[in-house]
Amino acid sequence: DYNKIIEQDKRTNIMMVFSEMRANIIKWYPFEKDKKVLEIGANYGEITQELVKKCAYVTAIEFSKEKAKCIQKRLKKAQNLNIIISSNLKNINLEGKYDYITLIGTAEYANKLGFDNLKDMLQWAYKNLSEEGKVILAIDNKFGAKYLAGSTRNKDERPFANYKSYANKDYKLYGKNELEEILNNSGELNYKFYYPVPNYNLTHLIYTDEFLPEKGKYNIYYREDEEILFNELTLINESIKNNKFDFFTNSYLVEIVPKNTKASNISFINYSNMRKKNYKIITKLSKEKVVKEGYKEEGNAHIRKIGENIEKLKQLDVTICEELIEDKIMSKYIEKTSMDTFLKNILEQGQIEIFIKELDKWNCFIKSKFNVISTEKTVFDKYSIQMSEEKKSKLTFLKEGFIDAIFQNVFYDGQEYILFDQEWYEESVPLEYIMYRSIRQLFFQYSELEKNINKQKIYERYNIDQYIEEFEALEGEWQKELVDEEILKFYSEKWSRIISIEDMKFNFNQQLGKVYLEKDKLQNEVIKLQNELNQMKKGSRFYRWKKFFENKK
Repeated sequence: DYNKIIEQDKRTNIMMVFSEMRANIIKWYPFEKDKKVLEIGANYGEITQELVKKCAYVTAIEFSKEKAKCIQKRLKKAQNLNIIISSNLKNINLEGKYDYITLIGTAEYANKLGFDNLKDMLQWAYKNLSEEGKVILAIDNKFGAKYLAGSTRNKDERPFANYKSYANKDYKLYGKNELEEILNNSGELNYKFYYPVPNYNLTHLIYTDEFLPEKGKYNIYYREDEEILFNELTLINESIKNNKFDFFTNSYLVEIVPKNTKASNISFINYSNMRKKNYKIITKLSKEKVVKEGYKEEGNAHIRKIGENIEKLKQLDVTICEELIEDKIMSKYIEKTSMDTFLKNILEQGQIEIFIKELDKWNCFIKSKFNVISTEKTVFDKYSIQMSEEKKSKLTFLKEGFIDAIFQNVFYDGQEYILFDQEWYEESVPLEYIMYRSIRQLFFQYSELEKNINKQKIYERYNIDQYIEEFEALEGEWQKELVDEEILKFYSEKWSRIISIEDMKFNFNQQLGKVYLEKDKLQNEVIKLQNELNQMKKGSRFYRWKKFFENKK
């Protein structure tokens, strides 16, 4: 049970070997089930175990005998796996051609694997592909934000080694332009770049040029031995503002296909990594549609529950763009602004009155669609949150408590509300709580908006201000139900690696101060001992005779 191992040992290297998140880099990919895969660099089988589920036959090449033994033990039940141990790929006699070749975390080591350079390695791969075969390559970006913040590839490497020509490295990283130049000069082919964040090892989100982020928001982690100089998301957000996200993103995933073949049409992938396994889902977006499915079979029950919520909303005459089809939530891709962006734009233009009118309009919409009830048993009772009857009586309870009816889950053009992502349903939920979640999330997403309007005044307007404590308690209980505590602990611990230059100066001065203090103590001790020695000398017979003869002179 790998999860138990992670519970006991949350070191980054342990997580990267045993966590199911390690396979996220290819878990989304539409492999054809009857095809053959050649995996270059299987490591401990983290990705191999996903490949054997998705494809008919997998040949895994590993360079270490010890790791190969680990793969054999880990995948001893797999009947479609062949493991080859070799550190020189050119010396291997492969049987036949492959439909997919994966180079995940190995392209940077081309020289160690028998090739002159990455171009040479890619041309070898192309020769071993079937006519419509594809290469899937994942590699860190030389200019990745994490490396600029001080991260290193291993504990023995000094920070910023990527930018030091004299540094002793057994690998070679590339920027995007360099990779494109290699791809353009290594054969007639097409390729598509994907941008996995925070990187390809424990992927949370995957962007493409068709779907780039509006803001950097992903889970950061670092090794325990690293000292990180700044929060990399700060740099990522600045790069997004300047249309340079693809230059500073930490990793690249490249899908390389024959010239007359198209790459995947997927433009964005989202993994709900922080959730418990029963609630984990994968969201895949293309220009044609959006598909949500369970991360594993355990998540299918939750998908069907979302399907029930969709039907309830339709019965309430609420427009929702999704439907349940064969244990998948599907919808057409809608090119409309989400309501949170709509409201943000209004506030940024200084149109505060219009902003308030839109909030009033939304408040009335929810109240009119979700039936207002008077009830003795409420959602607060369900989660054992204490509240006086007098206080409770001033809330507006709704029979249908769609707590995900928040601004970011609504398409809105100023006329029609179209809901999506309605995952959670509770009965007897206050309208004020739904408004609180909407407003809180809006200002969390766009904290700069508080310069334009006082959030507290908005809470007062919708009778939220006096219930913040209870609402936060309810949110906390709901999060306990949803969030995987061990994964949360892992990421929380990793944030502690981030320090600022000011912190470094302070720590240095503190240490220097301790050195000087110790020096002063030692000097005082020396003086004290010298005085004691002088006193001892004065009391000695030798000292008295010495003084006697000096006086005689």
